[in-house]
Amino acid sequence: MTDDVNTPPDRATATAYVDAALALHFPSVTEAAAARVHEQFARIAMLAGPVLSYPLAADDEPAPVYRP
Repeated sequence: MTDDVNTPPDRATATAYVDAALALHFPSVTEAAAARVHEQFARIAMLAGPVLSYPLAADDEPAPVYRP
């Protein structure tokens, strides 16, 4: 894994994270439920990839908040 916050984690890192989080918060989770959590994290990483790979400069600012 790189230290760049804009780089999505590799699959092994995400798997290790999910396994550790499940062990900490849900030690008695079933294997079927754990598999579903892994699937969801894989989907999240897939969706976040393009957003995280978008180049941003240090002086870029967020868009203003729309208030009707």
